[in-house]
Amino acid sequence: LKRFGNIQILVDDETDDGIYLRIIVEEHPTLSEVEYEGNKKKSKRSLNEELELNTGQILSEYAVFEAMEKIKSLYAEKHYHSITIDTVYTPGKLEYSQNLKFIITEGKKTKIQKIIFEGNEVFSDSKLARQFSENKARKWYMPWRGTWKEDLFQDDKDLLTAFYKNKGFRDFYIIDENIQLTKNGKGYDITLHVYEGPQYKIRNITWDGNYIHKDQELLAHLEIKKGDVYKENDFQMAISERVSPLYTDEGYFYFQINPIYTPIGKDSLDIHFVIIENKKVYVRNILISGNTKTRENVVRRELKIFPGDIFNRNKLIRSQREVWILNYFSNVIPDVIRVDEDEVDLDISVEEKSADRAQANIGFTGEYGITGGGGVEFNNFRGLGQRLNLSFNTGTNYSVYQTPSKYRSVSLSFTDPMVMDTPNLVGFSVFYTFRGAATNYSFPLDFSMFGGSLSWGRRFRWPDDFFRGHWVLRGVQKKYSAENTTATDLGPYENLLGQVLDGFNITQVITRDSRDRPEFTTSGSKFSLEITLSGGPLGGNEDFHKHVLNLEWFTPTFWKFVLMSSVKLGAIKPLQSSNEELSIVPFDEKFIMGGNGIPYGNMLRGYPDNSIGPLTTSGRPIGGSAMIKFTSEFRIPFSENPVVYGLVFGEMGNVWDTLDMTEPFGLTRTGPLSLKRSAGVGFRFFMPMLGMLGFDMGYGFDDITGIGKPQGWTYTITFGQPF
Repeated sequence: LKRFGNIQILVDDETDDGIYLRIIVEEHPTLSEVEYEGNKKKSKRSLNEELELNTGQILSEYAVFEAMEKIKSLYAEKHYHSITIDTVYTPGKLEYSQNLKFIITEGKKTKIQKIIFEGNEVFSDSKLARQFSENKARKWYMPWRGTWKEDLFQDDKDLLTAFYKNKGFRDFYIIDENIQLTKNGKGYDITLHVYEGPQYKIRNITWDGNYIHKDQELLAHLEIKKGDVYKENDFQMAISERVSPLYTDEGYFYFQINPIYTPIGKDSLDIHFVIIENKKVYVRNILISGNTKTRENVVRRELKIFPGDIFNRNKLIRSQREVWILNYFSNVIPDVIRVDEDEVDLDISVEEKSADRAQANIGFTGEYGITGGGGVEFNNFRGLGQRLNLSFNTGTNYSVYQTPSKYRSVSLSFTDPMVMDTPNLVGFSVFYTFRGAATNYSFPLDFSMFGGSLSWGRRFRWPDDFFRGHWVLRGVQKKYSAENTTATDLGPYENLLGQVLDGFNITQVITRDSRDRPEFTTSGSKFSLEITLSGGPLGGNEDFHKHVLNLEWFTPTFWKFVLMSSVKLGAIKPLQSSNEELSIVPFDEKFIMGGNGIPYGNMLRGYPDNSIGPLTTSGRPIGGSAMIKFTSEFRIPFSENPVVYGLVFGEMGNVWDTLDMTEPFGLTRTGPLSLKRSAGVGFRFFMPMLGMLGFDMGYGFDDITGIGKPQGWTYTITFGQPF
């Protein structure tokens, strides 16, 4: 019961009928008040909140001990490790109650001053100290370091051991350790006495028990040869990622491989692999669990392995990737459940996340005054994997600075990516937009657009099953007027004033997407080629052909850092039109670059929005016919759920008026054909129901204004997917 400090059970008498017991107890008092003395670095209020000692509770020795340990840990967080605590009890106001006073001697603030190694000859003390991740010595230029974390010291020693073994020192161990206060009492010195041992190299590799795959084949996949330094992590990775899949991808789920190490001489190893191949294993059942919203068939149709198939590890991992890339789940965990020596069950456990988004917004822009609107985006409509989007936005004509342009838009779209669980996509959309003449969005005329589209897509099996094809038939009517324009320089768009254009086009999009994750991708690549033909045999009076190639690839580096590299190329050219006066490329199809890329889809951070490309005489961007952009991002994750990551970027790009581009890497950086360069930092935050929020701070190295100075620092905020 924890209510008594002493309990005795005595036998008072013993008779033929039984015995008489007496139970003597010494009750713990109850707590009346808690006091503190000597607490200069921690307030009474903060100590009370942390200790949770309440008036009226049983005041046992254990409760007091726990409170003292908690006080010590609180002071340790502030680097006070030599603290001592005494307790004083006095009678409380109520009967059987006591006041408790903690008398605290805080001592001096202590941090790790030095980490010393003895016995190390191959690696320096500083290199070995850098292997510690939690306990690091304090430096004058890094005063925040030096916290002594005793509970994590073993983890640091394990990191040191792993470092040596990954350098070939298989016999390394820590002989002893000494942790003591410095003479002035202000910190700790940590001394580790180590034995490095020899650096082992592999002499011979032999195999036994392998009948399906020959020795030479296994050795080739191991990719470790005679004379290599034995690196434990690399060696284990070679076994699990290169040799084992030879068997597990062919159904040998119970395959076993056991290396036997034989030291030879002072610094050589013979490694003999004993292999137990066992039987092929078949998949009996596939279970789907955790899908509280998404229909089970939406998950099953993404799987690459089926009941009755021979177990294949690679297909199971690929199935996990396909389910994850849907972006309906925050986690996808495949598990293999043993049934017997010939069969297994697979359990695909998913964790639902919000894939749908609702928005209501109000804001202010110089171009459109007060703007507002809302919409819904169902990316997993009714749990069937369908996408339904409805949005409405409008801008008023009110502004305290100027009379802004009007703006309004409404759109509805629906897509079913796998009709009746077949690899066919169908969809449609209808949309209407009116955008008054606005400097920031480059076009000097009022512009309205109404149209719709029908789409069909297909998953391919060749060249591989990462490929997709998508075709969109689109019709649109555009009207141009000059009610809101104040521009005197209309550039090439002067002949559009008062015109109504009908555009009919077909777009083919071929993509290959092998990314492992949709939000924070760690490996894989994405390729897309988009070709649009407008007018010509399709009719209408917008006649052009447009081509956009986009390549992105993701490379894991050290720890969790990922390098993202991308190249984007674009070209557009008018077709011969029956109406020569209108045979120009529509402005909304041309390439405009800069800032967050909204609404034209070509981001170039470090420069103002839509500022890169051909200009009118008044400095208004009018779009170009050719575009190149290169991007590199070094990404580091901060959180996996929700996804938050930081990045360092470098990119360069430009837009040209004609397709006759010269070498973009010429000696001159100020000429019209040079690439505009930038670098900076940023972060991405994927918010449930709202999508992605991004912020970038970029420095533009080149001049775009003609004043001969770099653009300098520019800040970019992005909502939704970046371009």
